[in-house]
Amino acid sequence: MPRFSVVLVEPQTSGNIGAVARLMVNFSIKEIFLVDPTNIDDEAEARAMHAKDLLEKAKIVEDYQGLLKRFDMVVGTTGIHTEKEKKFLRKAETPEKFANSIKNHEGKIALVFGREDKGLNNEELKSCDRLVRIPSSEEYPILNLSHAVGIFLYELHKVIGDPSVKNEDKISEASERERLIGNFSEVLEMVNYPEHKREKTEIMFRKILGRATLTKWEYHRLMGVFSQILQELEKKSG
Repeated sequence: MPRFSVVLVEPQTSGNIGAVARLMVNFSIKEIFLVDPTNIDDEAEARAMHAKDLLEKAKIVEDYQGLLKRFDMVVGTTGIHTEKEKKFLRKAETPEKFANSIKNHEGKIALVFGREDKGLNNEELKSCDRLVRIPSSEEYPILNLSHAVGIFLYELHKVIGDPSVKNEDKISEASERERLIGNFSEVLEMVNYPEHKREKTEIMFRKILGRATLTKWEYHRLMGVFSQILQELEKKSG
């Protein structure tokens, strides 16, 4: 069964932090990270209700990129969505679709929520393996932070909350997928793939791997393919 942690990036409202902690206890999520949060005051404790213990154990960090290295998968959230195939950075799926795709996998997964006023920036989104958006009105698509967390956790709980669900596949680790992405980047460089297209193509590949939730076996098979490609390219260039 996946192991989830909630990550709030620069939360600006103490009450929202408390409300999120309460929701996490409602849905049996036990770990929260706060990246450069506002001061946690009495309002947070009041809204946390019976989740005060979780709130007290919240891990406060400054290094967002360093934090992500602790997880096997990083899932960003956004209120902005596009159907355009080339806009990979904002290509989002629903919480329900995401939950169903990872329900039988193991691994430590970060659920990352952005700032109340502007969400996650592009650089933060580039580090996410997958992106989730809660469908809402086009007239006012941005949800309150704690409301968004509650809906997302509810959808996960519907699919994954049953303890009888068995874990059949071992998901590849984040470090393994980074090596795979590194090999992909080497291939792009060796075939002289256009420089101005390279970053977006690498982001696209990262998102594909995130949606696929590669198993260990699949990772090793793909690494073998990329290693063979690189060897052949090196022979030709030599």
